[in-house]
Amino acid sequence: MGMCSRQERIQKDIDVVIQKSRAEKDCLFADFRYSDSTFTFTYVGGSRSVSYAVHVSEDYPDNTYVSSSENDEDVLVTTEPIPVIFHRIATGNIKTE
Repeated sequence: MGMCSRQERIQKDIDVVIQKSRAEKDCLFADFRYSDSTFTFTYVGGSRSVSYAVHVSEDYPDNTYVSSSENDEDVLVTTEPIPVIFHRIATGNIKTE
């Protein structure tokens, strides 16, 4: 599996997340960006705004790091693909603290 297919898989996973978000009329996520192995987005719920960063490694989805602006110190290390991570954040089932 070369670098190209890894990049394609990451891009596909990110596209899935963005398409699902745009399909929801009450979507609480915005500001999607992807560059240099980091996918960032912002959760806006009520008066709360939290920025998330998903850092992907050479062996994606292994060794994927998730951090948030709420807690810079603690980083979640996971082997889950981006859509699963995103779903866990969306449903409140992820803790980076």
